[in-house]
Amino acid sequence: MSRVLKAKEICERALRLIGKFPTTESAPDGEDLREAMFWLDLIMAQVAGTTRLFFLIPASITLTLVAGQQAYLLSDEIEEFPDNGFQFPVAAWLEDADGNRTPLTIVARDTWLEKSKLSTTGTPCEVYIDRLPDPTLYTYPTIEATDTDVYTIVLDFQSYAPNVAPGGVSGTRPEGTVETLFRQAWQRWLVYKLAVDIGGGAVVKLPEQSLARFEREELKAFSGLEAFENREHDTESPTTEPFGMEDC
Repeated sequence: MSRVLKAKEICERALRLIGKFPTTESAPDGEDLREAMFWLDLIMAQVAGTTRLFFLIPASITLTLVAGQQAYLLSDEIEEFPDNGFQFPVAAWLEDADGNRTPLTIVARDTWLEKSKLSTTGTPCEVYIDRLPDPTLYTYPTIEATDTDVYTIVLDFQSYAPNVAPGGVSGTRPEGTVETLFRQAWQRWLVYKLAVDIGGGAVVKLPEQSLARFEREELKAFSGLEAFENREHDTESPTTEPFGMEDC
């Protein structure tokens, strides 16, 4: 299996590309490395907020609904709320006490506010989740206060990318053990994307020709990742079922 690089190693490879970490040296300049880590954190945050990344979609989380309650602050209500936060929802289901699931529609704020009566009661069919750093989920309709049935909402979501920026006065974080959580296929793209940013003036100002070459490489890599690595794949057999096999 290809090696999973730490955040520090991604930065070292980018510094080497822009000529700031020669092969004759055992380690890059500390200030250059810290600056590269800041820019790597910015890149990861941007792509995680604009692209569906399956490796940032952890296991589903569950929220137990309370009769008569419409709003739920997810970080308070969910015991397994992730350390890397809740960036945006992917899918939601309503589950009853017997484990039967019904898909819930995740609506935008405008659709939510267009409801003629937000206090309508009944079995929820829609949810609205705001985009605040600490998000709140709202159900529609709201479970009747006298309803004794047990309902839970099951949520799939994308988390934020992990923090790899240096911290504190010394800027010593992250250590060499901090991982980006990006799959191996994305690592080369991260290196080239980072080289474009830190080679554009953050660490050194490279000639436009060099920057253009790095940018072509990162765009080509990103295009390939978007086309294959970052989408669901058809698992259906390309041929018909064997004779006599029952339908699944």
